[in-house]
Amino acid sequence: MRSIRFPTLFVLAGLLAAVSAAAAPTLGFREEFPAVDGVSSWAGGAIVSNPGTGGFGGITDGYLLVTRDVVAQLGSNSSGAEYSGNWSAAGITQLRVWLTDPGTDDPLEIHLCMGKVAPANFWLYTPGWHPPSGQWAEFVADLSSSANWTRIIGVSGTFAEALQTTETLLLRHDLAPFVQAPDLLLGDFGVDHILLTNGTAGVDDLGPRAAQPIELAPPFPNPSRGPVTLSIAQYQAGAVRIEVVDVGGRRVRAAELASAGAGPRLWLWDGRDDRGARVAPGVYRVRAIGPSGGTSRTLVRID
Repeated sequence: MRSIRFPTLFVLAGLLAAVSAAAAPTLGFREEFPAVDGVSSWAGGAIVSNPGTGGFGGITDGYLLVTRDVVAQLGSNSSGAEYSGNWSAAGITQLRVWLTDPGTDDPLEIHLCMGKVAPANFWLYTPGWHPPSGQWAEFVADLSSSANWTRIIGVSGTFAEALQTTETLLLRHDLAPFVQAPDLLLGDFGVDHILLTNGTAGVDDLGPRAAQPIELAPPFPNPSRGPVTLSIAQYQAGAVRIEVVDVGGRRVRAAELASAGAGPRLWLWDGRDDRGARVAPGVYRVRAIGPSGGTSRTLVRID
C-alpha cells in the first residue's frame, strides 16, 4: 500500500448536500453501522459499503468499509443531520471512532476533518491514526482546543467557529503537509462506533473495549536541528515500530523497539536516515505503531 502524491484538487462528493435547519448534534450520539442500516449518510469519491459482518459487535454486526480499488483519494464524508450543527452548544469536546485496516500492507494514516463548507472553514486533526490490521482500535480526537488542528479549506474563520457551524465530517488518508488535495492511494479501512462525547457521555455504554493504540506525544524539540525525543505510551504488550517518512511517504528511517509490557517508552532520533546520513531540512512524519495500531506526528527539521 504505497502512497502516491499528485497535484490534484480534493473534491468531497456530497459536501454541499442540503442540511436540515433543525440539525443539532447530540452529546452521547453513537453511529454503529448495523448490517440492516447500510452506510447511513456516508458518501464520497471512494467506494463505501457495509459488509454486514466483521464489526466489533460480532459476525452479525456491520461496519462502514471505505475502499479504493484504483489509485485515488481514499476517504468518506457525512453531511447527515447527526453531525451538522453546533457542536460547542451540545457540549461535545471529543470524537471517538473505532478503526481497522482490513489489509496487511503498509500502515494507513487516517485523519479526521470537520467544519463548514460554504463559506469554507474546514479543519483537519493533525495527529494521524494508524488502524491495526485484523482488529479494531479506538482513536480519540480532542475538540477542546485548536492546538492539534489545521485549516485545509478556506482562508478565514477560527476552529471555534467551525465547531459552531459544522456541516460535514470526513475521514481520509493523508500525509503532511496537509492541504485540500490529499495523497492518492490504493487501499481500504473500516469505521465503527463513531461517538460524540465530552469524555464521559456514552463512553461506558460501548460494551467490550477495543484495543488502545500506541500514543505518540508531540516530538521534542520541534522544530529541531539536533536529536529529537519521542515519548510513547504503550497500552498492550508487544513490539513498537518507529518510522520517519518524508512528505512523499518515502521511509527515511525505521527502528524496532523490542517487545515489552504496557507502559511509557522513549526513543531518540538523531536526525539521520537508515544509511547514517543527516536528513535534509523539511517536514517529516514520525509514526509509532504496535499490534493495536498507532499514532503519527509532524516533525520539522531545520538547518
